[in-house]
Amino acid sequence: MDFKSVRSKILPTVTVCGAALFLLGAQPVLADQAPAGQNGSVTVNTAMAGNQTSSTAQNASAYNHDDHGNYAWLDHVALDNKGQLNVAGWHATNEAVNRPYHYLIALNQDRQEIARENISGQNIARPDVQAVHNVYNAGQSGFVGRLDLSGALKDTDSITLISRYTSDAGGNFNYIDYWFAPVTVDQTNRGSLDNASVKDNQLELAGWNATNRAAGRPYHYVILIDRTTGREIGRQLVTAGMERPDVARVFPEVAGAGQAGFAVHFNLTGIDFNHQLQVLSRYAGDPAGNANYVDFYYQPLTTGNYANQGWLDGFNLSDGKHLEVSGWHANDVSRFENQHFIILFDNTANQQVAVMRVTNSDRPDVQRVYQNIATAGHSGFNADLALTADQLCAGHMYSIVSRYSTSSDGNGGTGQYTDMWFKAFTLNQQNYCLDSIKMQQDGLQVAGWMTSDYSLNRPYAFVIVLADGREIARKAVTLTPRPDVAKANPTVFNSLTSGFETTVNFNPAAVTGKLQVILRFTNDPVGNGDASDQYSSSYASNDGWFDQINVSDKGIYVSGWHASDQSANKPYQYLIFIDTRTGQELYRQRILDVNRERGDLANQRPYILNSDHSGYQLGFNLPASLDHHTVRIIHRFTDDINGNGNYVDLTSDPVKIHDDRWAWPFPAIGRGSFTSGQLFGVHPGNDRINSFHDGLDFGAYDHPGSTVQAIHSGTIVKIGYAKGLENYVVEDTGEYLIIYQEAFQSLNNVAVHVGQKINVGDPIGIRNTTHVHIGITRQHNFWLAEGSAYSNDGTWLDPLVIISNGLNG
Repeated sequence: MDFKSVRSKILPTVTVCGAALFLLGAQPVLADQAPAGQNGSVTVNTAMAGNQTSSTAQNASAYNHDDHGNYAWLDHVALDNKGQLNVAGWHATNEAVNRPYHYLIALNQDRQEIARENISGQNIARPDVQAVHNVYNAGQSGFVGRLDLSGALKDTDSITLISRYTSDAGGNFNYIDYWFAPVTVDQTNRGSLDNASVKDNQLELAGWNATNRAAGRPYHYVILIDRTTGREIGRQLVTAGMERPDVARVFPEVAGAGQAGFAVHFNLTGIDFNHQLQVLSRYAGDPAGNANYVDFYYQPLTTGNYANQGWLDGFNLSDGKHLEVSGWHANDVSRFENQHFIILFDNTANQQVAVMRVTNSDRPDVQRVYQNIATAGHSGFNADLALTADQLCAGHMYSIVSRYSTSSDGNGGTGQYTDMWFKAFTLNQQNYCLDSIKMQQDGLQVAGWMTSDYSLNRPYAFVIVLADGREIARKAVTLTPRPDVAKANPTVFNSLTSGFETTVNFNPAAVTGKLQVILRFTNDPVGNGDASDQYSSSYASNDGWFDQINVSDKGIYVSGWHASDQSANKPYQYLIFIDTRTGQELYRQRILDVNRERGDLANQRPYILNSDHSGYQLGFNLPASLDHHTVRIIHRFTDDINGNGNYVDLTSDPVKIHDDRWAWPFPAIGRGSFTSGQLFGVHPGNDRINSFHDGLDFGAYDHPGSTVQAIHSGTIVKIGYAKGLENYVVEDTGEYLIIYQEAFQSLNNVAVHVGQKINVGDPIGIRNTTHVHIGITRQHNFWLAEGSAYSNDGTWLDPLVIISNGLNG
C-alpha cells in the first residue's frame, strides 16, 4: 500500500451516483457505490479539492441551502510502523446540519468495520473548501484522525475509509457518509539476513523481517533448520526487536518495520556446515512459536558443501614456460582446512600435472557479494606454476583446482580437504593475423603473427602460399616476441612468441585464381610431417574496375584500373570491344597511358602486383563498327604487341553505344542506294494510289543481307499479317511507331515477340523476300496510320531523312 501525502485540490464538482473519486498516492478513480445509511438511500457526490483559499469566514446562515452535494477529499493518509492509520482531509455537506457527531470509520475488504474514531468538534479551518463549496460549515470542515489498525492488519488486504456525520453519539444512526476509494494493504513478507558468521563457537545470525502480517503475532523467533536431515537444529526468541530505521525508511507502510531487526546466536553443537542449512524468521501468536504464525525463509546458509564458492579470474600460458592463474575460493571450512593449494590437473590423462601452495590475499569484492561466507574477504589467490612443454599436451582438457586442506604435505591430499574445480579448458585454441601482405616482383611480402596450442611439440613455423588451392612456395620463419598478442590471447600456449615478417619468393605470374596463405606449425624442419595449419582469407589475384566509360557523339573515353599478379612479363595493355549479342570482336586499341599511380589501391589491394600503379586511360574517335552496339569492354595485359599471345583479361558490364539513336537495317551496307520507286513520297508514274509511297524499301539486290536489324531501340507492340502488308512487326520507340513489313514469308522468320524490349541493332527477323518495307509514323494508333497509307497528309514520315539525320544525334 503506497500511502503518500496528497495535497488538497478543489476542482469543479462531478456528481457520480453512489461513487467517490479517490486513490491514495495516485489520481482519483471511482470507488465502489456506498451503501445507504439507516435513514434511507444516500446520494453520494464527488469533488476534488484544490489549493484555492478564501479569506472570508463563512456565515453559518449564509450558505447555499439548495446545494445537495456531498463533498470530501483526503489530503494525507499514511500507516506508521505501530499500525496506526494517520489521515487528514475534509468533508463538507448541507446534510451535516443537525448531525453534530463526526466519525472516521475503517472497513476491511469484506466491508467489516475494523476501527473507528470520534473526531467530533475539530472544526479545522478550510477556507479553500469554503471558496469552492458554499455548504454548511465548509470553512471548518477539515479533520485529522488516527485509527488503530494494528490488531487487524494481518487479515486485511484493503481498507475503505468513511467520513460520517451523525446525530447519534455512538455514530450508528441518522448519518450521512462519504466513502473514499479502497486502498490496498501491503501484505508482502520481506526480510534480509545481513550477517551469518561463526564466533566463539557460536553461529551468529543478524538481519530483519518486516510484514504487516506480523500484527497480532507478538512472538518473534529465528529458527535454524538442517534441510539435509529435515530436522530443526534450534530456535531463538527475539525478546526485543532491534531498531532498524533503514527498513522503516524503505517500507514506511509496514507496521513494526522500525523494530524489525534481530541478532541471535546458536551453539555450533549439532550444526554440520556440510549440510544445507536454512534460516527462517517467524512471527507467531503462540508463545512457543508453533501455531498461528507467518514465516520468512532466507536464502540457505550453505549449499550442502560448506557454501563452496569460487571464480577463476584468469590464467596465462602466453610465455610457454609458466601457467599463471588468479582467482578466489571462498569456503568457511577454510578456517579449519587452512593449507591452500593450486593444482593443474589433466582430465584427459587423469593425472596431476603441477601443484603450488599459495598464501591467500584480500578480496573485499568477494566479501561484499558473499557476506554469509566468513572467509570470503580473504579468499584470493595467485599462483605461478613452472611448466615444460612435455607436461602439456595439445587437445587435452585441463582443470585448475583450488584445494583447502588440513595437511601441508604434497598437494594436501593426505589430510581432510575441500576442492573447487573451476571450469575446464582444452588446449585447442589458435589464432592469427596478417598485419600486412604485399605482392612484389620477387614474391609475397607478409608480416603478422600466428599462435596455437597445437604448437606444443611442433617447434617449426612456416608460411605457405597457395594459388587456387595449389602450393606455389613456402618459407620457414623464426617467430619473434609480440607482447600485444600475448595480452590479447593470454590463454593460448606461447602466444608471446608469435610474430613474423618475411618474403615468400616466387614468380607472381604463377598466381592464378585465388591467393591464400597457410600458417603452419610442424614437427618437421622442412615443413611437412605432423602439422597444424591455419588458413587465411582468400585474396583475388586479378581485379579491377572501369571507373569511367563515356560515350560522346564522336568518341569514347575509358579509364579505370586493372591489377593482376599475372601481369608480370606482360608489358602491353589493350581495350577490346566485344558485341554482347554475337560475341564477336568489333574493335581493339592499345593503351599507352598506363601504370598510373593509384594510392587508394596500394591500401586496398596490396596483395596484387603493382596495384599501386594500376591505373590507365584511353580516349579515341568512335569507329563505325562500334556505333549502335551493346558491347563488353575487355582490359587485357598481354605479352603480344598486337594484343594476343599470353594474356589476362578483365571484362566490363554491358555498355550501350548510341542505343538511343538511329541505324540502318543492314549496317554492313549502311545507307546504300535506292531507285525512285523505293523512296518515300510522291513519285508520278508509279502504280500506287495517288502515286504516294508511305515508306522506304531496302531491296535484297541493293541492300544485301538476310538479317533485318532494329533501326532504333524500343518495344515490340504488334506482330501480325494483313493483306498488302504481308507479315509485319511494329516497334514503339516512345516517339515513333516503326513498321517492318513485306520481308518475312512466314511469321517463323520473325525473331522477336510482343512485349520484348530491343536495342538498336537487335535482329527483327530473317528477310527471305525481295525487300523489306520500313515505315515511320508518330501516329501511335497503328490502324489509323494505315488508313493514311496512300495519303500524303503527314501521317507517314520519310525514313531516309529520319535515319540519316539521327545517326549522330
